[in-house]
Amino acid sequence: MTLLGTSGAVRSRVVALVTVLFALTAAWNASLNTLLARTGLAATMQIAYDPTLPLTTLGAAGGVAVATLALIVTLAALARTFAPDTDALGGSETVAETALIYARAVVVAIGGTLAAVVGFGLLVVPGLLVLVHLPLVFVAVTADGEPLGQAVARTWTRARGSRARVAAVGLAVVAIPLALAVIATLTTLLPPTVELALGVAVTTVATAAGLAAFVAIADSIDGTDAGSTRTDRVASTTSRQL
Repeated sequence: MTLLGTSGAVRSRVVALVTVLFALTAAWNASLNTLLARTGLAATMQIAYDPTLPLTTLGAAGGVAVATLALIVTLAALARTFAPDTDALGGSETVAETALIYARAVVVAIGGTLAAVVGFGLLVVPGLLVLVHLPLVFVAVTADGEPLGQAVARTWTRARGSRARVAAVGLAVVAIPLALAVIATLTTLLPPTVELALGVAVTTVATAAGLAAFVAIADSIDGTDAGSTRTDRVASTTSRQL
């Protein structure tokens, strides 16, 4: 999907969601900074994480948790907006079906991240495999409305021949903000607030662009798969399955 070929309403929704993504990313970072400061980890690592919020340790932990969930839901809505045949608000779905899709997105994002961490802890390769397939599974449950098991199974099959593309996009999404964070940590060229705003802006743009690329890759995979079509999006026979 490209924004140039979409309606004004879709472009406006993308801009609105990216703006929300920016605000939530800033809130997540500020909450994490506060949590690191309140727990003493920042002092232990001898790194000043600024700016912080006037929150207790419990409040900062709650802020990170709430911001994380809100970020996942926003990314799911953005993926559904990027997808050519779906509506972020679930115009063709019941409220329960739409809620279930967003719940699956949260499970995939959190469960997939934990699985990747465990995979890297045991052996590097399992962690890499999870990370390569995770974006496409996320798109499958959000844009296609597939149940979790079906999304994982179909993604493994459909991703053949496209894993390098997915890995390249994922690497770019992670590497660009990470490089900026490393530079910011090692230098004091900018005030903390400006540094945070710049980092959040870069992260937001990289994430949104990466998500659009993942949706396009998933759409191209389905478009070239002779055994599947895009008519499976939010199929009424599968949308209530876990």
